[in-house]
Amino acid sequence: MNGDSGVYERLRQLPVAVLSDVLSAMGLPDQILASSIRPFGVSTVIAGPALCLAGRDGPEASAKAGASKPVFEMDRHVSDGCIVVIAGGADCIGATIGGNVALSWKLRGCKAVVIDGGVRDLAEFCEFALPVFATFATPMSTKGLWAFSAVNVPITLPGQTGAHVHIAPGDAIHGDADGVIVIPAAHVEQAVRDAEIFESMEKSIQRDLRAGEDREAVYKRYSKLGHIKSVKAAH
Repeated sequence: MNGDSGVYERLRQLPVAVLSDVLSAMGLPDQILASSIRPFGVSTVIAGPALCLAGRDGPEASAKAGASKPVFEMDRHVSDGCIVVIAGGADCIGATIGGNVALSWKLRGCKAVVIDGGVRDLAEFCEFALPVFATFATPMSTKGLWAFSAVNVPITLPGQTGAHVHIAPGDAIHGDADGVIVIPAAHVEQAVRDAEIFESMEKSIQRDLRAGEDREAVYKRYSKLGHIKSVKAAH
C-alpha cells in the first residue's frame, strides 16, 4: 500500500454511515453508490485507494501490437492495498469477473472489488477472503457480450441520490454492510478527521442513552456536524 496506508486504517475503523453524514456536511452529498451495489460472499469493512477499470458492450477488441489485452493488462496495475472498481454498465447481463481473476488480484494485494455489474464463483471469493460488492450474482459469462476496455481511468457508477458518482484513480473507497461511498482523494484527510470527531460524539450519545437519559435531551447536548467546514465554501 502507498504512504496513505495510515488514513485508510483509520477509515476502516469508522462506519460508512458516519462518513456519509460527514461528506454531506462537507458539501459532497452525492458520493454514495446506489444501494443496488451490495456485498456478496465475504462481508467486511473495506477501505483503500481505487483502481478504476472501464468496459464496453460487445466482444473483446484485439490487442495492439506488443501489448496485452485490457483483460490481462489490468492485473499488472493491481497494487497492495488497492480496491478495484469496475464500471460494468447497466446493460451488462453476465458476470464481469470470476474466481481466477479474483485469485490473481488477491495475490497482488487487492483488498476488495466493487462492481456496477455481475460476479460469479462466489464460493471462490469467500475461499480467497476477497470481499466483493456487486449488483448481482450469476453463473453466466460476459464473453462476447462485454469486455474490459481501459485501465486506471476515471469512471462513473450509479449513485444513491440519482446522480452518478465520479471516481478517479486514487479516490478513497469505503464500504461495509450499509453500502459503499467514494471520498475524493483531495478530501480524505478532512473527511476522516471530522468523522472521528463525529464518531466520538456518537459513542457518548449511546453511553448517555444506555444510562437511561431521554434521547431528545441527549441530542441537544451534541452538535455532531458543527465542527465540519464545507469544502465548497473554501473555494
